[in-house]
Amino acid sequence: MKKLIFTLILPLCFFLQAFSQARQENFQLILKDDWKMQSAVTDVSPADKISKENFDAQSWYKVSVPTTLIAGLLANKVYDFDPFMGRNLKKIKDVKLDKPWWFRREFTLPASENGKNVVLRLHGINYKASVWLNGVKIADSTTVKGPFRIIQLDVTSHINYTGNNVLALEIVRPFNPNKAKGDLAIDYADWIPYPADYNGGIVNNVEIKTYDKVGVQYPLVTTRFDLPSLSVAHLSVDAQVTNYTSTTQDAVIKGKINDNIAFEQKVHLLPKESKNITFTPESFKQLNITNPSIWWPWQYGKPELNRIELTALVGSKVSNTLWEKFGIRQMDSKLIDNESREFIVNGKPILIRGAAWSPDIFQRRSPERQEQEVKLVRDMNMNIIRSEGKMEDDNFYDLCDQYGMLVMTGWMCCGVWQHPEHWDAAERKVAIASDSSVMYWLRNKASLLVWLNGSDMPPTDTSVESDYLKIEKALKWPNPILSTANETKSKVSGYSGVKMAGPYEWVPPIYWETDDTHKFGGTWSFATEISPGPSIPPYESLIKFIPKDSLSTTSPAWLYHCGTGSFGSTKVFDKALTERYGQSGTIKNYIAKAQAQNYEAHRAMMEAYGLKKYHTATGVVQWMLANPWPGMIWHTYDYYLYPAGTYFGMKKSMEPLHVMYSYKSNEVAITNSYLKKFTGLQVKATVYNIDGAVKYSKTAPAEIEADASKAVFALPAITGLSPAYFVRLQLTDSKGMVQSINWYWLSQKAEVLNWKKSTWYTTPESVYTDYTALQQIPKTALKLSHTEAAGSDSTTHMVTLTNTGKSVAFFVHLRALKGKDGDDILPVIFSDNYISLAPGETRLIKCTYSNKDAAGSIPYFLTSAWNLDTAKSTAEQQAGFEDGLPVD
Repeated sequence: MKKLIFTLILPLCFFLQAFSQARQENFQLILKDDWKMQSAVTDVSPADKISKENFDAQSWYKVSVPTTLIAGLLANKVYDFDPFMGRNLKKIKDVKLDKPWWFRREFTLPASENGKNVVLRLHGINYKASVWLNGVKIADSTTVKGPFRIIQLDVTSHINYTGNNVLALEIVRPFNPNKAKGDLAIDYADWIPYPADYNGGIVNNVEIKTYDKVGVQYPLVTTRFDLPSLSVAHLSVDAQVTNYTSTTQDAVIKGKINDNIAFEQKVHLLPKESKNITFTPESFKQLNITNPSIWWPWQYGKPELNRIELTALVGSKVSNTLWEKFGIRQMDSKLIDNESREFIVNGKPILIRGAAWSPDIFQRRSPERQEQEVKLVRDMNMNIIRSEGKMEDDNFYDLCDQYGMLVMTGWMCCGVWQHPEHWDAAERKVAIASDSSVMYWLRNKASLLVWLNGSDMPPTDTSVESDYLKIEKALKWPNPILSTANETKSKVSGYSGVKMAGPYEWVPPIYWETDDTHKFGGTWSFATEISPGPSIPPYESLIKFIPKDSLSTTSPAWLYHCGTGSFGSTKVFDKALTERYGQSGTIKNYIAKAQAQNYEAHRAMMEAYGLKKYHTATGVVQWMLANPWPGMIWHTYDYYLYPAGTYFGMKKSMEPLHVMYSYKSNEVAITNSYLKKFTGLQVKATVYNIDGAVKYSKTAPAEIEADASKAVFALPAITGLSPAYFVRLQLTDSKGMVQSINWYWLSQKAEVLNWKKSTWYTTPESVYTDYTALQQIPKTALKLSHTEAAGSDSTTHMVTLTNTGKSVAFFVHLRALKGKDGDDILPVIFSDNYISLAPGETRLIKCTYSNKDAAGSIPYFLTSAWNLDTAKSTAEQQAGFEDGLPVD
């Protein structure tokens, strides 16, 4: 008999030691590998035959679940082309994708589970399915429908305890999820071209669970403090208890927190009854915990995780046991005014700054990739990830819990989910069941900050929002709930205190502080999705998805990898680039300038919100974090995890202790994102002309309160400046340690916005600034040396860069390659990049990567700058230089 692989949870005495995991149950069989997938058009065998043991599925595609149809076909190398290259995605068109597909899996149960109640748990069926087990249809597509639902089917009467079982799902993909009338599935709006299967398939886990008469699941631990004190945490514990038998059952639910706090309660259950059980701190005094280990967002403290264990006993026999990690934390929010909502964690206000998550276009996930991306988010100093209706898996939320990364999530725009007024009774049932499933699933995640019942507007049918709120109250969702991610006032729940007023397209740095009308995307309220538009990938990424003969901003391939609708090109960005930085004669010249424009625009957005924190800016979410596939717009790092100009502009802007320049007031300011006051600081500003001459310098003492921003001094009018010039800012602490260095390139020609011609996605400029002089910076040379500290899993290099010339070294870019002429090591973490160096200045840059990503190569450091004299620059072995502003 074919060897079957499944996840078997070990006995209680063993799994208590597995504290590094996020959750476990005494028995859980995750049906991940060894699935077979085939079109029902290709194989027309009847369902009762397909779902029996002796059916021959050898010719079917072998897949692992989760998978979509196209992901499964790609894994089986059905297509002889890269779907990401050029416009190849258009080639994936097959009428069979519009018809049902079979997903078939054989499994066995261990002898220890004989006679127990068996439940099939389906999470992520996209979009609907008929379910067959051992030749019997156990559910049809009116029951099994919706990718966000958790559907549990009692299959006890159909299970084979002593031999093979065959599960077969006949799945039909969603239709028109991006229209006002269609299926309530996954919608990408204007992000990308839609894959032909619309992500049809299985997008989360399929599991088998067993219970001995009674089961406990969905634990929830809710925290309340006697704020502002955090010395005592008052915990309430809830869980769902289910009787899987046809007779009345009496059970005992035992609980344990961190192995030292125990509690229990009896429960009486009618046949097939499910009910909530609650342990309150009033009734169970041991749930009032002194000196608790508290979960904090990373910038405020350690994200401490605790452990809840629940056991259901019938008589003296254990029916099931589960445990999972949770956070002792309290999430709140309040309206500063009708436009601005402030979020509060454990009694402390927090300025929210982050970006919007995007899944792979084919819903392909891996724990490794997820952790790589969460690490990049953390490295940029962001504190939140927004997920707009694109729910991830448990591993993603576990990572956010572990890294102290807040999560904002909720329902999506812009298709069927946004138009409940068009839903029929069946669709409404799917929506309501989806809301219930997600509440159960996510309510105990430490990282969840807020849930949104709508995206671009509140639910247009007010009864839908009312029903959502009833569910969320009944299931005790412990965090703030908003009706929408935009500013529209809900007729049910009132003001959201957040906004979605754009921009989504290029705007200059001055934009953010000068939106004084409170109509657009400036520094007021909480901007839940906002962006200065395109983020052009570096050349090394572009050639992976744009044919070299199509490397033009107007080529069909280039435009296909932009967004759709209003975002189907980079023309607004390109016009600004030409006007501000000068004509680009080559694609590499264009890309180099684009990194500078990406850097300054994204840095300015996040800095402006930091400067105006709580007055009345309370949060900003970059649209987006990354792209579902290689793209030109809306990302902080590209699909290949390459951190370029946008990434390092973001990272610089959100340094926890940061020095910055205000484009509006001409002031030098500091922002502090720690819960700690700093005294004895020194702020220094130095202004350089293009030729490297110092035109102004000032050092001033400063201090700053915890979680605050403060202007230190204004730059005066300076005579004799070149048309474009540099401002170098430096912040040192009371010990003389440098905490922040921040370079700006400015122009004597002011940028002017045409506010009257603003649209929902951009505000055009009537006058552009002039940075063309940056192309004439006198050449300078660099000296580079580096050390290496190799560990078993990762390697860290300390790279020393010195400007040995007499002019500013502008936009110095450091790359770590897999040997000379090799590809970039990705992902990679640089402590800083795209830096500038004053004449004689030395900077130490830390570079860290996973050893496996170096693929056994000896790293080679390649450095460029806009005005680099490569002939006079010097470096140790395994390092070199290249022109940072190539003209041919």
